[in-house]
Amino acid sequence: MARPKVSSTPASGESRPGASLAAGEPRDDRDPVERFRETLTDILRETAASRGWIGNSRAGAAPLLNSPDLDEAWLRYAPSFYGDAVRNFNEWPEYCLACAGYLGMAVAHLWDKDWARHEKEPYSFFLGKRGFDDMDDRITDEILHERKPAVPAMQDLSAAAQHFLMKECPEPGTALAYRMFLAAEEVMYRIGAAIELSRLGYRMEKM
Repeated sequence: MARPKVSSTPASGESRPGASLAAGEPRDDRDPVERFRETLTDILRETAASRGWIGNSRAGAAPLLNSPDLDEAWLRYAPSFYGDAVRNFNEWPEYCLACAGYLGMAVAHLWDKDWARHEKEPYSFFLGKRGFDDMDDRITDEILHERKPAVPAMQDLSAAAQHFLMKECPEPGTALAYRMFLAAEEVMYRIGAAIELSRLGYRMEKM
């Protein structure tokens, strides 16, 4: 996949994957990026549940463990993270997706540990000595102090996310391709946060 390019409008002639509908097939009028986001979330949730990294819930049965604080943190870190990910995506696509998951795990870990202290940490706090290139080692070794389940989880889930992105993505370089790339990174952040919250003992409870 070519490096995603920023564009304000879709390229002319851009079409959604699977343009034709079989007779009698219900039409899905959702935004293609939202459809992509929801389906990828379901795929990664099922994979994580089957490995025991999160609670065993079927796709669509329950939301991922999360907190509004973690959502707000993503909004702060995403612009800087996206810049690093776009620059490196051509050469290391799965690593860029995995780093979003590692970031989610790190933020969730700090949220549980002492959010009042860590809430304002800058994005650079999560980067390694070589910056984005060793962000994974910085997070697993110096923030989580734990490589399991972080490393196998991010390896498997980033591979699954990249496979689905390649399968669903339209022509590289379009605005839609770029939006799907951003959505995949956000989904990886959220699944990473959910895995760490689950590891820390948080569970979804019915109200």
